[in-house]
Amino acid sequence: MRCATTEILNVGDDFARCFRLREAPSLVLGSKTRPQLGITRITVPAGLSEPASSARVERGFTIPVYLWLASCQGWGTWIDGKFEPVSSWAEGGIGIYDLESDPIALRPSGYDCVHFNLPRVTLDAFSTDNGLRRIRTLHCSQGKRDVMLLGLARFMLPWLGNDRRMCDLTFDYFVLMFCSYIAATYGNVGLPVQRSGGLLQWQRRRVVELIDARIDQALRLPTLAEECGLSVRQFCRSFRKSFRVPAHRYVILRRVEFAKELLKKSSMPLAEVALRCGFTDQAAFSRTFSAVEGTPPRRWHTAIVNPAGLRDDSGKIDQHEKTPRACKSDVAGSSGQTRAAVGKRISRIDNAK
Repeated sequence: MRCATTEILNVGDDFARCFRLREAPSLVLGSKTRPQLGITRITVPAGLSEPASSARVERGFTIPVYLWLASCQGWGTWIDGKFEPVSSWAEGGIGIYDLESDPIALRPSGYDCVHFNLPRVTLDAFSTDNGLRRIRTLHCSQGKRDVMLLGLARFMLPWLGNDRRMCDLTFDYFVLMFCSYIAATYGNVGLPVQRSGGLLQWQRRRVVELIDARIDQALRLPTLAEECGLSVRQFCRSFRKSFRVPAHRYVILRRVEFAKELLKKSSMPLAEVALRCGFTDQAAFSRTFSAVEGTPPRRWHTAIVNPAGLRDDSGKIDQHEKTPRACKSDVAGSSGQTRAAVGKRISRIDNAK
């Protein structure tokens, strides 16, 4: 999904000032040259004594998701100069406002919400990739409860204002899922049903070669999809059909397998192993390795090259030092049962990164 925008105007501290805040935790998904989605948490414990300031005019939508039940007496929003009162706003309640319509919030009581700021160019790119008509407007009544968006907002909370990053492919999946849900639910478009039989043999070979060749680099879904001649959505469905795991998890598994080979065949420090395998630092590497293998990398290495190192003075195996479970080196070629087991073990990986 390719976007031409170079900046999201209403995000982070600049956006927070509209609500009389000095700063707010935020995150921009996408690359530096192609931002796709801005996310900002706005927390106003005592409410606003006056209406919020106008946001910067921008071709896009702001979608606040409220994290807890709020007392919404006296609430409302000016849209194009017309006041729209709010009758109720439950936990998980949302609003969808066009940033070209000058939305101004009146919130005299406290609240806590996550704003997803979605540029039109991101939504247009999603529509083009999937053969859909352009979405001119999104329809939603203020305060409508949406448990799906509440779940997505809660999922993103740990990364707002945090330098720790997930795998870039995971963020790509998030933007794709977010756009898909918004388009189908509030854009009145029907998503095409695609019956994918998986990647062709040459596509499987090409994507595996590319992942292994760039194991130490950041990989993005558009890059992998383009190599296979597919849209991002088609690629995601076909990859999962072929490999039984999403692309970002497959990349993580390949990085761990490469790390195991380095640990067995070299004596390089863990920090260097982490960088050579595409992890941001040793801590991220250790968390991910432990999630996949069930044991930290140093302990795994000791068990492989020096099993005696796990014995205590009596010669018995130290019960706190478990021998790592076997894991086939080629995930794509492992059995369905093995893949399912690996999938369960790495369900925590996204948070580990």
